[in-house]
Parts: sequence; C-alpha cells; structure tokens
Amino acid sequence: MRVLHLCTSDVRGGAARGAYWLHRALRERGVDSRMLVGRKYSDDPDVFTPGGALAPITERIRDRLDALPLRRYAKTDESYWTVGWVPRHIEKSVDSLDPDVIHLHWIGGGFLPVSALARLGRPLVWTLRDMWAFTGGCHYSGACQRFEVACGQCPQLRSRKERDLSRIVRQRKERAWENLDLALVPISRWLADCVRRSGLFPGRAIEIIPNGLDTRVFRPTAKAGARAAWDLPPGKRYILFGALGAIQDRRKGYEKFVEATRYLARACWSTRAEILVFGDLAPDNVAELAIPTRFLGHINDDRRLAELYAAADVMVAPSLQEAFGKTVIEAMACGTPVVAFDGTGPADIITHRKTGYLARPFDARDLANGIAWCLAAPDHTEDLGRAARVRAESRFDISVIADRYADLYRRRCGQTA
Repeated sequence: MRVLHLCTSDVRGGAARGAYWLHRALRERGVDSRMLVGRKYSDDPDVFTPGGALAPITERIRDRLDALPLRRYAKTDESYWTVGWVPRHIEKSVDSLDPDVIHLHWIGGGFLPVSALARLGRPLVWTLRDMWAFTGGCHYSGACQRFEVACGQCPQLRSRKERDLSRIVRQRKERAWENLDLALVPISRWLADCVRRSGLFPGRAIEIIPNGLDTRVFRPTAKAGARAAWDLPPGKRYILFGALGAIQDRRKGYEKFVEATRYLARACWSTRAEILVFGDLAPDNVAELAIPTRFLGHINDDRRLAELYAAADVMVAPSLQEAFGKTVIEAMACGTPVVAFDGTGPADIITHRKTGYLARPFDARDLANGIAWCLAAPDHTEDLGRAARVRAESRFDISVIADRYADLYRRRCGQTA
C-alpha cells in the first residue's frame, strides 16, 4: 500500500512534525509512505517537494499571495488565516508518486488551494489539527460560532457584511468539497464536535485519532541531570509553560496563567517555585508574573526539549481553545504532570487528578489550585508523573497511532488486514 502525505513542511512546526513522525512510523511497519511538502528541511529521501530547489522562495511568495485578500479588512490577530485561493496544479507531482491513498495534514497558507482537493483523484484521509477545514478562513474561531451557519459578519475580519470574505471562502469549500471521497480524522473529541456542528461535511466518515509522538525521544530522565543540563539549581519547584508563540498567541492562555501566578504568590509559592517559559521571547511586561521567571526562547531540538520537560515538576497548558495539545502529551511522556483547562483538546489527554489536573474553564483561581495540588509534595508529583508516562506510552505512542492509521488506509482502499 502506497501512502502519500501532503503537508506544508516535513519537520518544522507542530503539525509538520506530527505528520513526519507518522510517516517514519509507517515506514518502520512496512508501509510505502512518502511525503509531498511545500518546504523540505530534512534529508529524508522519501520526502519530496513540487517546487524543487526554488521551493523556499516560491512558498514564501505563495503565502503572501494567499493573504492579499485580507488587506481589504482590518483583521484582528486572534487567529492565523488561510484564504486558499492561490492556484497550484499539484496533480502531476501526485501522479508521479502514484499513491493508493492521500493523507492530508496541515495544508494552510499558500500550499494548496481549496479547489485542488477535488483533482487529486485518490481516496483521501484528512487529519484535522485545527478548525480551518470548516470555517471561512480562520484556523481557530475564538468565541465566534458563525462557522455553524456558513460564516459571514466575521469578527476576526471586523466585518459587518453577511457576504464578506469568510462567507465567500466557506461557500467555495462547500461547492468544491461536496463530492470528495474523504474520511475526516479530527484529533480530539472537542474538534470532532466542532466538525459535526459546522454542517460542512454531512454524512462523512469521522474517526477520532489523536496525535502521536515518539516516546523513545520524549521519555523520563533523572530530574537532577535534566536540571543540571539547563543550569537549574536544586531546591526549587519548577513550573513549565510554553508552546510556539506561547505569549504572543492569546489563544494559548498566557493572561490566564499570569492571573494564576498571583493566586500562587499569595500562597507563598513565589519563594518556593520558579517559572520556566519556552517558545517565545520575554514580553515587555515581565513584571506581571508574580513568581520569578526564566524565558528560554525557542527550542528546536526535541531531545533538548525533552530534558526541559523532565526538569520541570509540572507543566501548565492553559489554552482557551486547543484542538489537542502537543506540549501536553510531550510533557506527560517525559513523566511530568500537566494542568490545563477542561472543555477543550487536552481533556482527551489528561486524566483528572491521576496524570494532572483539569481546571474549570476558564477559571484562573482553579488553574492555580491545580498547579498547587500537583506540587503538594515531591512524592505526590512523582506518582502523577509516573501515571502520565504510562498513559502517554499506552495511548499516544506513534507506533499505536501508526497502526490505527494503517487500518484506516486499508479500509479506505477496500483492503482487509
């Protein structure tokens, strides 16, 4: 069975890394898996790009062209947007690789236009890692529920018109994808519920398969050694917060986290704990955090990141809207309990009061309660971490996820195991 993964990149970005890990795990299982990406950064001979040597330049141009229609609007920075209009005839590249099934991953920016999917001519599997597939262009809707009624009057575009760009994009999707031979794979129950409420894919097969990770890389290591590797002195309790754009992306819940640190400081944690932040630069208003904080910037090395997870006592992932929570499962795989808000993607990962804590949405005081509960005593924290590791290995290891996808591919191609 030949599988072709389509994604904007192979190893840069959370969705791309998830797709690449799956690709490698499938090959380890004897599946003829290949990737076709806009930007190739690995040296993997089974990863191809339709742009050749000029791909880095042409993909940047395509991204900028895709964003041109947004210039007509005073768009907010609440969510990344993809219009999906820039033409691309990718069929020749697809045909040359002759797959039995095509697996779509993150195809935003200028990588693939909405119209391209119907021309691919193969059974499709689409892993949904955000909301873009069923909205009028945003990748996360925030408080807006207009994706349930075909968009229009988009708050992120600051538009009062019913027939604005969001309505046009949504209607284009409805027409282009009406007869697609497509199986949808949202990565959490929360996202699956959003798909069903959107009404864009009536009668389509929906199967929830979470993101996977390599638990051979993300694994527990001795805390003392991990802390020494990051120059963290002993005797402190370390609270980890981070994600790509952890502070700039308001959806990641930084403001709620700041509020929670004030409650923790009142409970005397400001002298016993230190906060570690990765994935973003230090903000101008560092003083808002009521507990001493180190800003570690971007971390591009998975093994180095795994050391940081292992060095922490608890990870906090206070996203207000999250399809899954890649940092949540990475931390748990490294034996670190996680605190997050209930009611969004991380609720599928964390077992409340067994592998971490699910705070009431979006109650900063209860978030602080969860952090303090996880830190109550070192033995208690270690017990939570061990349970977190067991859950990560049994439910989210990439080998488990690869087997589930291989079974889905066979069903899509009419094959039996």
